[in-house]
Amino acid sequence: MRLSIVTSLFPLLGLFTGSALSLAVAHENALSAFCQSPTVVSETFIGKDKNVKVQSLRCDDIVPLQDVSARDGELERRQTNVCGAPCTTNCFTPSGGGPDPNECHVITDALLFDSQNIGPLFTLNPANNTAVITMTYSSCTSFMVNQAGIPLQYCRSDWASVLDFVAFNCQATQNAHGGNCVANNQQWFIQVNHS
Repeated sequence: MRLSIVTSLFPLLGLFTGSALSLAVAHENALSAFCQSPTVVSETFIGKDKNVKVQSLRCDDIVPLQDVSARDGELERRQTNVCGAPCTTNCFTPSGGGPDPNECHVITDALLFDSQNIGPLFTLNPANNTAVITMTYSSCTSFMVNQAGIPLQYCRSDWASVLDFVAFNCQATQNAHGGNCVANNQQWFIQVNHS
């Protein structure tokens, strides 16, 4: 997986539509900016110690970064496995109030444990109310949003890699407090912020 890092120059005052930087929203309403009227449809705990809370959310509507369907070719739209797909990292400025990266690493460990013991893939399927999945441990929340409108498969180990990268590289020393990684084709993104 190829990750690149971009530090957002925009303050966290709201949603800037039309670009990956539109994901820079205050953590209090970060999820609700993309998932309108989120409702928990399932909740479980994962990892060796079963200490990471995982929720699947139903959204009245998912607000996309842009019209993905108009840009993607029909062949690409049928390909649902996005493991290894590149994404661009955006750090949320200014510094202060971010998650403890060591607590985020507990989520990483749980993802890797489940990858080895349950299976490497999971599916984000809007038809099954799993277009948004959140994972929380202590001060760290990470969520993945499927904006494509079609089922997407993703690798638990890739989510773990993205989570660690964002959590450890979007900290106060980078004038940041969390961030996200947006798929280059805008079909999905993973966000890391304070819970």
